[in-house]
Amino acid sequence: MDMLLLDDVFHLTALAITVGSFVLISGKRIIELCVQTRSE
Repeated sequence: MDMLLLDDVFHLTALAITVGSFVLISGKRIIELCVQTRSE
């Protein structure tokens, strides 16, 4: 039971890291696009 719980926590953590990285990269890209359009 403990091993299964640990496995779930690991998968949730990996998923959170993946989603977090994707959101950060997307956010950076959106900010860069906004800065480019504003400076023109």
